[in-house]
Amino acid sequence: MPLVRTPQRRFEKWSNKYVPETVSARFSQVETEAKERAQEGLIIFANLDFEVGAVLDKHGVAGPDRAKYLAFARKVMRAAMRISGKALDNVALGLKSYFVTAYACDPTICDEIINLILGYVPTY
Repeated sequence: MPLVRTPQRRFEKWSNKYVPETVSARFSQVETEAKERAQEGLIIFANLDFEVGAVLDKHGVAGPDRAKYLAFARKVMRAAMRISGKALDNVALGLKSYFVTAYACDPTICDEIINLILGYVPTY
């Protein structure tokens, strides 16, 4: 018979594992490096928002529709920061397909965003 972890047991483990003093000490030890890395990431994504915003302006995308294209761009950028080659191409095309199907994004705009991030638009 398997031993099932109940929500209460999970919470007890979490409570014991995350003692505020221990977490505070760990955060204090890595504070400088964490701030530097956060700044690097914030700059990358702030620039991405600015550049994608220019593409959206060119295509007349306004209001709430901008959010779905920005979300698409951020997902492609995250993938580009982690993987490369054919794997990245597959992820970019998969994200494009998902956003076109689920959120009715314009495939032409998605291609421009992919080109902005990768420098090319992969083919199937």
